[in-house]
Amino acid sequence: MTNDPGTNYFLNKYSASLNDPASTAIRNIMLARVVGSECQSSRLSKAKVRAYRNSMLGSLSSDAMKAAAFAAGSELRNFDYETLAHLCAGIDYQFGPKGVLIAGAVSSGKGEPRYPYDQRNPYIRLPDFTGK
Repeated sequence: MTNDPGTNYFLNKYSASLNDPASTAIRNIMLARVVGSECQSSRLSKAKVRAYRNSMLGSLSSDAMKAAAFAAGSELRNFDYETLAHLCAGIDYQFGPKGVLIAGAVSSGKGEPRYPYDQRNPYIRLPDFTGK
């Protein structure tokens, strides 16, 4: 697992923009939250995420927000342990001080998930985006 999107498929996949800028912003926020909470020694900067949310989604109507949240959630539907492990390895690329998604949103930590792999339940359920 690397911090290079050229060799890390998941890093490349989740760094690409979606069709809608609002959906991309919501997906980025959801990824920052899960990576910040599920990767060892990583910390989420709520202030950076809040500032990003306000700048990207501040003027969106509630219907547009719901549609964008649905599209972002659909993109993350098959999020599993392998995906998390690869994204933990690539925190600096996506969310580090010069991150391509939300710069400075997550501290790098150890680059691996907080808990061991569970083969009986490899999928990770991500919370729905509520706009906050």
